[in-house]
Amino acid sequence: MSTQSLAEAGYRRDLGRGLVLRWSTAADAPGLAELYGEVFRDAADSPPNQGTLRVVEDYMSGRHPFLGPADFALVEDTERGALLAASCLMRQEWEYGGVAFPVGRPEIVASDPAHRERGLVRAVFELIHARSAARGDLAQGITGISYYYRQFGYEYALDLGGERSVYFAAIPQLKPDQPEPYALRAAAAEDLPELMRLYDRDRGRSPVSAHVGAPYWQWVHAGQNPAAGEGWQAQLIVSAAGQPAGYVLTARRRWGDALPVLALAAEPGVSLAAIMPSLLRALQAQADSLPNPRPNPPAPARVMFALGRAHPAYDALGPMQAATYDPPYAWYVRVPDLPRFIERIAPALERRLAASVVAGHTGELRLNFYRGGLRLALEAGRITSAADWSARAERWGPKPNAGFPPLVFLQLLFGHRSLAELRHAFPDVWADDDARPVLEALFPPAPAWVLPLD
Repeated sequence: MSTQSLAEAGYRRDLGRGLVLRWSTAADAPGLAELYGEVFRDAADSPPNQGTLRVVEDYMSGRHPFLGPADFALVEDTERGALLAASCLMRQEWEYGGVAFPVGRPEIVASDPAHRERGLVRAVFELIHARSAARGDLAQGITGISYYYRQFGYEYALDLGGERSVYFAAIPQLKPDQPEPYALRAAAAEDLPELMRLYDRDRGRSPVSAHVGAPYWQWVHAGQNPAAGEGWQAQLIVSAAGQPAGYVLTARRRWGDALPVLALAAEPGVSLAAIMPSLLRALQAQADSLPNPRPNPPAPARVMFALGRAHPAYDALGPMQAATYDPPYAWYVRVPDLPRFIERIAPALERRLAASVVAGHTGELRLNFYRGGLRLALEAGRITSAADWSARAERWGPKPNAGFPPLVFLQLLFGHRSLAELRHAFPDVWADDDARPVLEALFPPAPAWVLPLD
């Protein structure tokens, strides 16, 4: 069965016992809502998860900029008329060192508890990956529970989250006769170009980031159902005179006792340290009005800056005010055609090489992945070819000059870990003296910030 046929809207496969693997249509909206509402309940005796129901409604509405009613891969029990497993595929664009590449984002994965461990989700992901390939995606990225997506060819390769919190008690208060230097103003439709500019400036500090075009900004601003709890509330930071000084994106729901800040940046020439006290006071004042759908939620107690491993806001806060630190989790990333991906991002890699101690390098990197490998040819600092390679297939040919267990190379590729860190963690990661400086120049460690877009 070809990848193209698996990607087609009319594809169907009989899995036996009345189960059928296929793509969704608009008529599946009620069945998907039932599946997701039940699977994502808080407890066995809880009602269907209302937030998840709203998410499914948004995804199936035909108005979402990244997906529509035909973008769920699912397994149907045709005898009962019930859906047993499903996931959807979003179209997104990320950037690597300023080079854009298309990404497929599987999301909202669910399976009926009574039918788990039967390969249903694996079958769903076969369709997801086929359609992603047919669209020309160079990678897939997903967030989720520990280990699970490793089964489908994903590796932890990008930071996800990373938070520092300021408790309300530590927020400095204004003196009675002191005016507030800065305030927050809800963003209006006419502010979207300003928000896009500030966001693009903000993400420029990250080697890998998510591009957010105007359609998604408009969707979050006016199309998305706030009851779904996805997206963000966008606000401008303004001076006492009403001049824009920056932007802040906050979650639409509290996370436990925290008001989460998802993005934050100041205008060029504006001190983030000067903004911070006013921003903290304004966010504290908003915390009580931010909903928390969990049963018996705790009272709001802190502002959580969920801005990744490193951020200028953390420097502005200082070690005393940011009382807690939670290290990042990670995005799962899958790169099905590594040579093709390398060729796409070659301009970014060549810029790194040109600024390194091995500028103008000529030679080969032969990376052994033990069940395959990668061969990179460089000429005067340019990547002239990237190809799959096998040390075992060329028994008497050139030997590998570096090695990585399967998929671990993705951690180096996306800057999640340095070569030295990987060598420390994995005895079977190695590089000889010629390959090591080239690998370190091409793939330096750097904390990435990829804002999840739902």
